[in-house]
Amino acid sequence: MKPLLLAALAVIGFATASLAQNKNAHDLQKNIIVEIEPNVELLGFVYFLGYGGEEMELRDQTFEINGKKTNGKEWYAFGWQLYNQYKHFAKSKNLAIATGVANKIWLDYLINLLIQLDNVPNAKLTDDIPAKYYTRFSDDGNEQEARANATKFIEALNNLYKEVKFDEYLSKNKPYYDIVIEQVKSGLPGSNFVPAMESFYKRGFGSYHLIPSLTIPTSMGFGVSYTKNNEVVVNNVFGPLWVQHLENSVNPDLGFGDKKRIRELSTHEFGHSFVNPVIDSVPQSLIDETRPLFDTIKEAMSGQAYSDWKICLYEHFVRAGEIIIARNLGYREEAENLLNQYVVTRKFIYLPIIIKVLEDYNKTPGGSYKDYVIKAITEMKENYTGKVTNPKQK
Repeated sequence: MKPLLLAALAVIGFATASLAQNKNAHDLQKNIIVEIEPNVELLGFVYFLGYGGEEMELRDQTFEINGKKTNGKEWYAFGWQLYNQYKHFAKSKNLAIATGVANKIWLDYLINLLIQLDNVPNAKLTDDIPAKYYTRFSDDGNEQEARANATKFIEALNNLYKEVKFDEYLSKNKPYYDIVIEQVKSGLPGSNFVPAMESFYKRGFGSYHLIPSLTIPTSMGFGVSYTKNNEVVVNNVFGPLWVQHLENSVNPDLGFGDKKRIRELSTHEFGHSFVNPVIDSVPQSLIDETRPLFDTIKEAMSGQAYSDWKICLYEHFVRAGEIIIARNLGYREEAENLLNQYVVTRKFIYLPIIIKVLEDYNKTPGGSYKDYVIKAITEMKENYTGKVTNPKQK
């Protein structure tokens, strides 16, 4: 899983006594469920134990976040603490099998598979899981090989769970997870959030899940989804939103208390489930014709782990949706600040063109989101001048 650290650097509760047995959701508002997933927690544990912790130990990582310098051990505080507690298991055969089989697979894909399974240590790949959720376990996309490797990966996780007594870890840290749930719950967007999102994209899904994680690296978030009982389940899996302060063991700040960030992250990661399939349905000829537009921002995008034009389009349109939905909900100042940050700081320079087109769509009750996406991409090709405009000057 070595590529995962690059993503981490670029992207700058329980009803029962046993956390491992908890699979019950907490309905906190219409259509939004907040829950902790033990399978996700073990995956994050594997990341820090198998790679991330050693990287922090060997290299002095320094980041500048909003003008302030911090290092990897501070930025990934809980993961660093976790690694130091369990690094005597770093040579585990089960860990080696899990990291070896999943070495070339990114966290989002692994998460999307694991959240569909029973909780470790009883997870297994069942016949009702479509092959698309595990085909990347084969370099050649061979379904039989992929299934065998995915099964090997899952069995290694089950065995590692028992080897390190992960149930004891979950039980010991239950107070921390309770705080995480409380922090996320207190920061949830209003009850009009999901209706506003569905109204903008003119479609809806079966359920929406916020899955905070203490073991997923800080600032990482993933929008993943799957179909169950003919309904699409949309998930936002995310690590701490900011620097954690663990010095006070009675009342630690676990990094999930930023209400503005929770709303923005929810809009962004849920947004991928609406946006990505539409971008995928755009004629390939239009994607190919506009691919040269990527050259202007390739360096800036690659530094954020967006190394392909289509991925860059996903990210542009998701961010356009964030801004327009925020405006629709009345968060105009926050929306404009976010737009300025995206365009000027992070170089999403096509956003002004996209937002202009999508604002027309936003005012057109019968408009097709796909049609306006195609129109926006076409206008990007025809009208982009190569100059970065400060959105606040418009």
